[in-house]
Amino acid sequence: MGIISIPGMMTGAILGGADVGQAARLQMIIMFMISASSVLACIIVTLSTLYVCVDREDRIRSDRNHKRPHAFRRASSDGIRAVVGSVRRAWIFFTGSVKQLLLEGIVNDRIDGEDIDSGSERAPLLP
Repeated sequence: MGIISIPGMMTGAILGGADVGQAARLQMIIMFMISASSVLACIIVTLSTLYVCVDREDRIRSDRNHKRPHAFRRASSDGIRAVVGSVRRAWIFFTGSVKQLLLEGIVNDRIDGEDIDSGSERAPLLP
């Protein structure tokens, strides 16, 4: 309900020279107005939903209900699908490249044309 803004408003009214009782009444009025607007919005949304989705004989009209998800939901799921697909393609490309390099024999026990012993600092990671 405005943990910061409502007490800050009352403090501002008091520091502005208003009476403490008047500042408290102002705070209560603002709090009741915010609550009343929230309740009124809920009532309007509920009544309009009932008006659209229920007919005169109190049956739910399934032809008026939308089956597809909301636009934001569709966009977020499409974005997630695109990211997962890109990561999957990159992973397949990377693993395919490593397999190809291993099969061709490019990765071996020789680096820069010199033999490397297993105890050295630059020992290959793959056997």
